[in-house]
Amino acid sequence: MISPTRLDRIKGSLLGGAVGDALGAGIEFLSLDEIRQRFGLFGVQDFVPSYGRQGAITDDTQMTLFTAEGLMRAWFRMEERGICHVPSIVHHAYLRWLLTQGERPKRADFEIRTDGWLYGISALHSRRAPGNTCLSALRAAKGWGEPAVAQNDSKGCGGVMRVAPIGLFTPSIGDDAGVFTLAAEVAALTHGHPAGSLSAGHFALTIAALLRGEPLSQALDDADSELQKHSGHDEVTRALGRVLIKRLAS
Repeated sequence: MISPTRLDRIKGSLLGGAVGDALGAGIEFLSLDEIRQRFGLFGVQDFVPSYGRQGAITDDTQMTLFTAEGLMRAWFRMEERGICHVPSIVHHAYLRWLLTQGERPKRADFEIRTDGWLYGISALHSRRAPGNTCLSALRAAKGWGEPAVAQNDSKGCGGVMRVAPIGLFTPSIGDDAGVFTLAAEVAALTHGHPAGSLSAGHFALTIAALLRGEPLSQALDDADSELQKHSGHDEVTRALGRVLIKRLAS
């Protein structure tokens, strides 16, 4: 058996996320009962039509790719200048994504660079039901890297769904605490409630642990331990506990 390389794992994470997103695109706004009624007890088993095609990606994959682009730009800036505020660079990437959706920040003097190959991919300019919280927070942005806590108290999934690349970029970020904190800060750019940002930290750290070869149970334990160190973690901790109970019962 050939063990996957680090690059294999990174590619697998990004591709797996995109495929999962595409599988869910056609049922994103259906209830569980509606999904089972339409597709059977086990739900979707293959791509279903959405946005006029089979296997369409949604805003989740779009924003994940712009997260990755922001991280790469931050890394290059750090290499060249020796200083960089990573959430600000990722924020800039998200504002490029905002432009792809036909919108822009209300602040007129924001200079948003649209260079780079990612922005030039026309398929990523398709509007795929982007989350209202992400859109409104980015439109209302007043400064680079500024968290959305003053704009909203959202704890939706729009922060966690896009931070996988942070877990994959660990060599340039540092230790577990650094991975967790950066993912939480990046999610907080659009989601003001601790549950909307700390859940992103937990997810990114779980991915980082899996990337270095830890089994899932240990990866989750590592992420749980780091989560407990952050103020406002109670709601996320309770939610994770409910998932664990269901997993053990199944």
